Amino acid sequence: MNFISDKSIKKLLHSWYTMLKHRHFSKAEEIKTTLLKHQRKISKKQELCLHYQLMLFRHQLWMNQTEDLEKMKHELMQHKEDMNEELAYYFYFFLGLYEALNSDQNDAIYYLEKAEERLSFLNDELEEAEFHFRTSGVYYNNRYSLLSIRHIQKAMDIFAKHGDDHSLYRCKIVLGLNYSDQKKYEEAEALFIEIIDYVKMIDDQELLGIVYYDAGFIQSRQNRHTKALEYFKKALRLPAYRKSVHSYVSCLYETVRSCYKENLTDEGMKYIQKGLKEAVASQFDILRIKFQILFLLYSQTSKADEQIARLVTCLERKEAWIDLEDLLADVSDFYKKKGDFERAAFFIMRG
Repeated sequence: MNFISDKSIKKLLHSWYTMLKHRHFSKAEEIKTTLLKHQRKISKKQELCLHYQLMLFRHQLWMNQTEDLEKMKHELMQHKEDMNEELAYYFYFFLGLYEALNSDQNDAIYYLEKAEERLSFLNDELEEAEFHFRTSGVYYNNRYSLLSIRHIQKAMDIFAKHGDDHSLYRCKIVLGLNYSDQKKYEEAEALFIEIIDYVKMIDDQELLGIVYYDAGFIQSRQNRHTKALEYFKKALRLPAYRKSVHSYVSCLYETVRSCYKENLTDEGMKYIQKGLKEAVASQFDILRIKFQILFLLYSQTSKADEQIARLVTCLERKEAWIDLEDLLADVSDFYKKKGDFERAAFFIMRG
């Protein structure tokens, strides 16, 4: 095997991360394969080995290869005191994103705050923008809209300074969703029309699916479920969109909700079956439970309310409060429309 210096390996590790950030996944895989050929040399140098393990963790998280991530997390935890400030930043940043995906939001925010403390040691403006972009998404998902917007504006300022239009538009997606949370629906819709035009122009089919889903979500927030379904179905028809697994499964879930709001029960049941299968395959436990609750609610099997109550308890144990807020409103509305005000009150009080 040809000789390779430590400096060259470190350069490859940084290139690997850069390819992931720019969603050049085939190039990221090539670099990963190249580094595997030098595994023996990497394993002999602790700093290189930890750097490699951190980038592998981020790679697998990005590609939704989640099977080994918990084990990798514990292994990295044992070496956190051995990390320099740069590696400690990656460690806390990536761990924050991982916990956010697992819906452990308190831990996610804690780790992201620890990462931010070390951000200055990197002396890298574009990484600073990446951090603020990703962190804004976590705050948005927790409905901390003002904090999310503060981070997204920092990211947008840096990306604009560097002329990175693609990243700037990714930031605009989060900004538009925050506008929706603040009930600034006209601003949100106008921004998404602009975003859709841009994504179509660059012909990024995976990103287009994500944008269609988010645009549909904004419509559903306004109880415009027919329009929401138009966007959701456009997203689901794009084969490339399936690569964004969490967004794809979330889109299936919101499609079910909108189907039921429009009394399209049979169609909704078809999407439930598909969504449940995908949620189980991807180990998205919270989404799986939410699909199960909607199935029980609308199929109204024997003792459905008792089974729903047990699943709600599962979500409470997972501290999935944001998910519960919307879901319990749906359950309560269902029973209210049936004239069962006792059950309606029981479920809304669980929120």
